[in-house]
Amino acid sequence: MDKQNFKLFFLKYFDPVYQFSRKYTDDAAIAHDIAQDAFIKVYEKRMDFDAIEKAKSFVYTTARNLCLNHLKHLKIEHEYSRSFLLNETEEQQFFFEEVTYQETLRVLYNAIDKLPPQTKEIILIGLDGKDNNEIAATLNISVNTVKTLKKNAYKTLRELLVDHKAMLLLVILTGDKEEFISY
Repeated sequence: MDKQNFKLFFLKYFDPVYQFSRKYTDDAAIAHDIAQDAFIKVYEKRMDFDAIEKAKSFVYTTARNLCLNHLKHLKIEHEYSRSFLLNETEEQQFFFEEVTYQETLRVLYNAIDKLPPQTKEIILIGLDGKDNNEIAATLNISVNTVKTLKKNAYKTLRELLVDHKAMLLLVILTGDKEEFISY
């Protein structure tokens, strides 16, 4: 098929291939692009066709394959979008939880900063996961002093932390749920 025959072939079959593609895609613009791409492939292989029927079969098969590829791409895109939305929702949840956590820590540490220096140090060491014996050993003070200062600290913190969530976080971070509640 030479260039002149291709031009005649294009004029004769472009609209039917376009309509064929439109049935698959249900989108005029996409169908037009697919028909054009199919004819480009025919043009690239035009020397391989010794009969119009072979070129016609090739252009329809190519258009069909391009339509199916487009539909597969849409399906993958749709699944990705749905997946992205789930991930976006999870990300929003993570964002909300992290902001809440960081803001609660800020409020908590702001309240801890208002404690007397030694009491503040005891609470901060406790937040690092050390028990009363370890705190006493670290600060070289008695365990009873640690307990007394913690008791006073928790009372002060309860007054400073009117927000229930901040107090709950303090309980979780210190691990001294019973001790905190009993004071």
